Amino acid sequence: MEMTKEQALQWLKEVKQNKKNTLERLTKIGIDEYEKRTGVKPTYIEAL
Repeated sequence: MEMTKEQALQWLKEVKQNKKNTLERLTKIGIDEYEKRTGVKPTYIEAL
């Protein structure tokens, strides 16, 4: 199945958005777990 240029760009946009959403979700989980473990909010560097 061949995609038109527009379809390919739309697909790429969706992939990037999904990646961004996943990263945000995992970051939130990581921050929540850190807070549970230590009882303090992480700094930016600790969150990474």
